[in-house]
Amino acid sequence: MLSEPKTERREELHYLSISKTVHMHDIPDILPPLIPEVKDWMQKRNIDAAGPDFFLYRSMNEKGELDCEAGFPVSKPVEGDERVIAGSFPAGHYASIIYTGHFKDMMQAHVALENWIREKGFIEKAHRENGRTQWGGRTEFYLVDPDFEPNPDKWQTEIVFLLEDFHAGDEAGPAQQK
Repeated sequence: MLSEPKTERREELHYLSISKTVHMHDIPDILPPLIPEVKDWMQKRNIDAAGPDFFLYRSMNEKGELDCEAGFPVSKPVEGDERVIAGSFPAGHYASIIYTGHFKDMMQAHVALENWIREKGFIEKAHRENGRTQWGGRTEFYLVDPDFEPNPDKWQTEIVFLLEDFHAGDEAGPAQQK
């Protein structure tokens, strides 16, 4: 099940994560185990999460290999180390949709959000570089996940894409957000 897509302006959001390159088919096996590792690292340093865990997709090549990060938002900048890195989601306009259901069917939500962005005249922040699509901010925030809800029909994921900046007078400006 999908919510209605929307856009909103978000402020910069700091995070801690572990970075990994993974083939898209291996995401379910490789990325989820990184979340407890980041959580443990944060707990040992008395750092609280400021939101749900996430997967950030930075880039992808033609072979389906993705540069990803798995982690948690934090309320202020925190220094990482050689394993857990500090970063931030930039301030800007974001398009989002909430997907409810098993993760195996989540690709439909990504496609629905991509189509909605295109239909509304927005542009996702992305470019091609060295044979890879580089995204400005493609993220899945796990609002309700298996750690808290065993029924996959109730899992909820907010899928968020950073958009190119637009201004009040632009064709794809705030008047078309709803």
